[in-house]
Amino acid sequence: MTSSTSFGIVLRQMRKRACMTQGDLAAAVGYSPSFISSLEKEIRQPDVATIAQYFVPALGLQDEPHLAARLVELAAAARGESPPVATTSARRSHITQNDAEQSSLPTPPTPLLGREDEVRTLSNRLLGHSGRLMTLLGPPGIGKSRLALEIATRLHSAYRNGALFVPLAPLDDPSLFPTTLARALHLSLETTQPAIPRLIGHLRRKEMLLVLDNFEQIILAGAVVADLLAECPGLRVLVTSQERLHLRGEQQVRVAPLGAEAASALFVQCAQAADEGFALTDHNRPTIAAICGRLDCLPLAIELSASRMDQLSPQQLLARLTEKHLDLGNPGPQDLPPHQRTLAAAIQRSYRLLSAQEQRLFRGLAVFVGDFDAVTVTELGLDPIWLESLATRSLIQLERRGDARCYRLLETLRTFASDQLILTGENGRLRHDHAAWMLRLARQADKAMRSAERPNWLARLDNGIDNLRAALGWAVQFEPETALALAGVLQEFWYSRGYNDEGREWLRRSLAAAPGATADRVRALNALGQLLGQQSDYAEAQRQLDQAETLARSLNDPAGLAETLRLAAWAANDRHDQAKAIALFHEALPLFRSLGDRVHTADTLTSLAHFGMMTPETDRGQIQQWLQESLVAFREVGDLPGPIFALHQKGLLAVADGAYDAAARHYDEALTLARALGQKPEIAWGLGLLGEAYWLRGDLESALACWQEAHHHFLALGSREAVAITQHHLGQVARRQGNLDQATALYTESLAAHQAAGDQDMIARCLAGLGAVALARGDKTEAAHLLGAAKILFDRLPPFLSPADAAEFRQLLAALC
Repeated sequence: MTSSTSFGIVLRQMRKRACMTQGDLAAAVGYSPSFISSLEKEIRQPDVATIAQYFVPALGLQDEPHLAARLVELAAAARGESPPVATTSARRSHITQNDAEQSSLPTPPTPLLGREDEVRTLSNRLLGHSGRLMTLLGPPGIGKSRLALEIATRLHSAYRNGALFVPLAPLDDPSLFPTTLARALHLSLETTQPAIPRLIGHLRRKEMLLVLDNFEQIILAGAVVADLLAECPGLRVLVTSQERLHLRGEQQVRVAPLGAEAASALFVQCAQAADEGFALTDHNRPTIAAICGRLDCLPLAIELSASRMDQLSPQQLLARLTEKHLDLGNPGPQDLPPHQRTLAAAIQRSYRLLSAQEQRLFRGLAVFVGDFDAVTVTELGLDPIWLESLATRSLIQLERRGDARCYRLLETLRTFASDQLILTGENGRLRHDHAAWMLRLARQADKAMRSAERPNWLARLDNGIDNLRAALGWAVQFEPETALALAGVLQEFWYSRGYNDEGREWLRRSLAAAPGATADRVRALNALGQLLGQQSDYAEAQRQLDQAETLARSLNDPAGLAETLRLAAWAANDRHDQAKAIALFHEALPLFRSLGDRVHTADTLTSLAHFGMMTPETDRGQIQQWLQESLVAFREVGDLPGPIFALHQKGLLAVADGAYDAAARHYDEALTLARALGQKPEIAWGLGLLGEAYWLRGDLESALACWQEAHHHFLALGSREAVAITQHHLGQVARRQGNLDQATALYTESLAAHQAAGDQDMIARCLAGLGAVALARGDKTEAAHLLGAAKILFDRLPPFLSPADAAEFRQLLAALC
């Protein structure tokens, strides 16, 4: 016998397959962990009868006879004996005719999907754990009852007296539990002896699994369960409940929703029961996945919704779920318990068990989409003291983020709570309070955007984006001015996180809904103009900024006007009108100074330094002075994002001097800061600049890595012109590496985009690159044409090439001779 087929090796494999420790298996078979260890190390020889009678059921091998037989055969071989004729667990034979009635379990109409791992793990825990009480916890419809029934079916033969399933949903009086259990055990009720002593007397000599389903309505009857466990050593109890029993030794198991794949499989199974022609296809697969996601992957919700596939297509069902309320009242099969025939009935049953205070809080939580915490709940005038109670009852999900505790409502429960909120007339007030809180939160975040707290606030807004969306959606319809203020104050969030499309949409909707002439409108127009420019929609950006400027002047809003002028300067630069950009920055600068706004004053000085480097008439000393003043101001006010752009300018100055190592250091410092702050646009531009420094140093691999990452970021941001710039840069590397076809494709695509945008600088650089490719191919005629066209543009424009790039272009021209 080889070691790979020895009893000890196989026993260890089967134990791990059953997700059991040596201690778990020892407890299940009645031996010590050291005994199990000695068997696995083959220090001790196994007893064949013990393996067949106790180890086979403990390892969950009753329904896998080939594995059970293999284990027993190896045990016999380890002793040098022949295997017994039969290897079936002796526990099966102990089930007598009298016990068979107690072991009968309801037969599920369909197979259980997606729970095999849970069934195996929990079955083994019930067999092996020293605690004899396990409670399956979860919200209505998550599948606790079905999972418990499957576990009981799997384990009934592992107990001498089998398993008993006791449905408790009809009960609402804890005092009725003992007689209900006695009736389920077929004990005579015609006696004067109290029910609990009779139950103890009957169960004390039994070895069985008792499944108590839907215990949450009689939670005070947990004391009876405690008495039974204390007096009946062979009894194990599996409970399904929305709330734990709070007993010693209780194993609490939170039942999770189905996985996405299993949820879709369940949907298809139920849909085919309603419509035998229904089939899963590549076309409807994404729709079914979306339906299941909308239903929180709750088995009951999926079963009830899929039963309508004889009336609706998957697309129609998804549209109803997305655009309207979940159909909580859709009736299900008549053979389900009454509280499970509609999802509304299942949730209503749980809702009725709550106190008035708990019901009020549960309804109020419907305004939250995504996470919320106790502080947020308090801001809405709700009492957070009941949050733990709702979490204990599985009506809200508790989630931890580090040391913080936050909560979440499943969408199905949120829909029910929303309906209750409307019925009680509380909806309008709480939606208003929610939107007002989101606006206060966004304003606090906006004030911190130029401080060391910026990353924390951006992360907080990211985590709360579903609540921001909910507040904006409601406010656009019912409080447009609140929506306008909220969408505008989120300007830096939209921009820095790259949420350009979403930000544009909320700003447009809010501006359309709230046409009044206000400072909030100026800010929203500015925000929209900035996002449009970020995505290279320069003409539309200018139209929004023109409106903002006109409105700011009419309102005598100097802060709004200064910001408009600053953004309009960048919009002018985007249209390649640098003279106008410089004039607008000079107009904005005294406004910012008069307002005492040192941060935007420093921003503007940095911008003037940037454009000063492009105009030969600007004094180099003046540029250095602007940069120095801006960096001092940023440091003194503790502004973190501002130095990023200033460091870019210091890098550009170094490039102009041919100091490429120094340039790389400035760019790398700026990039590190941008990454720390989560500034996606600045990360992308920083990568582009750092890549250029590497290129100028001749480090092609590092340049390529930077430009490829920058290209990825610009694509995600939707910045078309920046994408075209990185295409040119990537073409440079491809050319230098000898990949001429790739270089040609990249230069050509970049050229087309820059010609459409009218960017003369980049048109010249693309023509020069294509000319270099032609020269490398030996086509001097084409090279002369392309390089000549590039030279005309370079001569017409102010000098902007780095010394290294200018030298290479001169070499290309010389090679034509």
